[in-house]
Amino acid sequence: MSQSIMVRWLIIAALAAADIAGLRLTGMHLEVEGVVKLGAALLALFSIGLVTDLAQTAAQLMAFFAAVGVFSYLVSASAAPLVDDALAAGDRAIGFDWLAWFSWVHEHRIVTLVFKIAYNSATPQLALIPVYLALSGQAQRNACLIWELMLSLALIVPLSGLLPAASAWVHYSVTDLIPAIHMPDFTALRNGTMREISLARMEGLITFPSFHTTLAVLFVAALRRHRLALAIGAVVNGLMLLSIPSEGGHYLVDVIAGALVAAVAIQMAARIEARLGAPLPGIALSPAE
Repeated sequence: MSQSIMVRWLIIAALAAADIAGLRLTGMHLEVEGVVKLGAALLALFSIGLVTDLAQTAAQLMAFFAAVGVFSYLVSASAAPLVDDALAAGDRAIGFDWLAWFSWVHEHRIVTLVFKIAYNSATPQLALIPVYLALSGQAQRNACLIWELMLSLALIVPLSGLLPAASAWVHYSVTDLIPAIHMPDFTALRNGTMREISLARMEGLITFPSFHTTLAVLFVAALRRHRLALAIGAVVNGLMLLSIPSEGGHYLVDVIAGALVAAVAIQMAARIEARLGAPLPGIALSPAE
């Protein structure tokens, strides 16, 4: 086991501890069923992860996203003033008419369908790309990808708490055309009426910066070593980037900020992995390592 893996587990444990403290402070709690299921899945993956890089990667991603998801809910409960007006003004300042773009997309059924598929590809890609990297002998790329995701959300989640936004869908009153499924949880957190968080049903509450944008950039970067994979990834994630304003309810400035976060995370992750990627002295390596 490498120092990198150990440090990531320590970070996840620290984040989980912060979640526990935050839940107690806000008077909220986690749904028991979701915690039990997560624990069982992690136990199974961790036991397999002692000998396979892929299971270790899956376990860390599952644990991290559960912990950071809860953290994003806790941050949203701070009820800081909404910045939708400022984000919309930012779009206007760079010449982007969000409502015109949304209207054009939803006037063309094929474009809408393609964009929905592209936007919803984020989760399948998050599952498939680590599998591809592991099976193609790119364990180090998987390690970098986990660091990139962790570093990205270390920037995005606090920023979303300091600069919360309801979304462009709500700001431009188009929720009759596209459901803002995050709003019930977002509103309940902000007015203090949410008492239970379900790990299985958490919604994406972050508007600024756009995490979907960050994912699109990170996915393409992760596939850059092989031409065919890179070409497929570039097309899928290029479409996902185009879909983010209309299908994700994001302002264009959210997209720009998300891309900048990805660039910073890629640079930082490479340096961290170069320093921590060596095996810990005295610990035998598994076949995958």
